[in-house]
Amino acid sequence: MSITAPIRGLRNVEGSLFVVAGDKILRINTAGVATELGIIPGVGRVSISHNQIAGGNEVIVVNGTSGYVYNTVSQTLTQITDEGYPGAIVADYVDSYLVQVEPFRRFWFHSDLANALEYNTLDRYEAEASPDRMVTLAVFFREVWVFSERTTEVYVNTGAATGTFQRATGSVIEKGCAGRFAVGKTDSGLFWLGDDGVIYRANGYTPERISTHPIESVIASLDKSSCYTMVWEDEGHSVIYFAFPNGPTFGFDASTGLWHRRESQGLKGWRIGHLERWNGKYIAGDIYGGGLFELDWDTYTEGDAPLICKRTSGTFADAQTELSYSQLELVMDTGSADNHAVQVAYSDDFGRNYTNWKERSLGNIGQYAKRVRFFRLGRSRNRIWQIRVSSAGKRDLISASLTVQGAEE
Repeated sequence: MSITAPIRGLRNVEGSLFVVAGDKILRINTAGVATELGIIPGVGRVSISHNQIAGGNEVIVVNGTSGYVYNTVSQTLTQITDEGYPGAIVADYVDSYLVQVEPFRRFWFHSDLANALEYNTLDRYEAEASPDRMVTLAVFFREVWVFSERTTEVYVNTGAATGTFQRATGSVIEKGCAGRFAVGKTDSGLFWLGDDGVIYRANGYTPERISTHPIESVIASLDKSSCYTMVWEDEGHSVIYFAFPNGPTFGFDASTGLWHRRESQGLKGWRIGHLERWNGKYIAGDIYGGGLFELDWDTYTEGDAPLICKRTSGTFADAQTELSYSQLELVMDTGSADNHAVQVAYSDDFGRNYTNWKERSLGNIGQYAKRVRFFRLGRSRNRIWQIRVSSAGKRDLISASLTVQGAEE
């Protein structure tokens, strides 16, 4: 089955990939065969979680107003109609409960034990530390983090029959969350976009700022409530992405502490809006053109479009002395593809305008000792460099060296 509708959600459930594409929910087996299971109304992003039941799983999908459960044993999709169920905007799993936030954001609640279709109105929890409305929740190391507009509270399972969860001692955090999908979990921690436009990582119950001033300046001009996160962890990298519809996509690599941006051709950000580890690979869901992709280290295109990599330097300056740039040499992994090239441009007005791209070959297949050099690069008191590769081949930049001289006064 060809999937062409925009992807609204992905979930790996015991080896089966569940996909909400357009208004349809699909299950894909390990052979890549997709089966249509039913209809999930709406067009926006959905939240998907699952529990375990005898012989299989219950997969819950919430679309912001209603909840739907697919039972892998009976192979049926059912809308939740229990009179104790108020609808939900987000769902997660802890200790055989499915925890959720109701649409008016007045309280959070959970299902009966190992039963996604039944609910008790006594199993509801209001914010205790502040009267601000709830925004979302996330389960992290068996704790339920409940994010409100200006504060965050953490709950733990006490084992009681009703009122099962109680707030953890000393867990009130004086930072809220910007949106219901603006929280992400990696092996490196719990991350969220705060109500103040700052991106945080949890250090115990203390919010640790990880965003930079330039990133925060961009976020200030965006609709923070529309932010959504994705996680990609592979080959020692642990990356959490913060993205905005029709806007930028920022990635923070917790392994290196470095930020980067993802941008698809013709878009302001990355066309990928969902990432899920499944069947030994990362599956990516396209929220614009629709369809599924596989992230692969050895593929240098994005569908049929070029995958462009660009590196921008800081400002090169020496107390406003005019500097002369006679040579730039790039050490790159050459010889990996035919018709492979690297391009360089520079700005002398703090990034407002750049020169035309200067291009050099990275050699054809097998030309591993190819030197990449640029000459006669002019003079400047303040210069920013950009390096770009758009051809389909390895683009590892190992190092760069400049030959610079101070001009005589």
